[in-house]
Amino acid sequence: MSLKEEGVVNTIDCKGQKCPYPNLSAKKGMKAANEGDVIEFLVDYEPAVRESLPTLCKAGGWSCDVEEDESGTFWHFYIKK
Repeated sequence: MSLKEEGVVNTIDCKGQKCPYPNLSAKKGMKAANEGDVIEFLVDYEPAVRESLPTLCKAGGWSCDVEEDESGTFWHFYIKK
């Protein structure tokens, strides 16, 4: 089962943000989340999706999934606390 299917409790729009801001938004969102919550981040900065956010999740012990939006202009990045 994907994290999306587990049920997103909050969506944070990070489109237009370049590093380090997607990571800072993710840290802030995850700090406010409860254990087991899935937070969706909308990100259009590919280095964040491919490198920095997965590294952040690994360091935090969080699960993550990513899928490209149908429009092809941004990604849905899911993090589970």
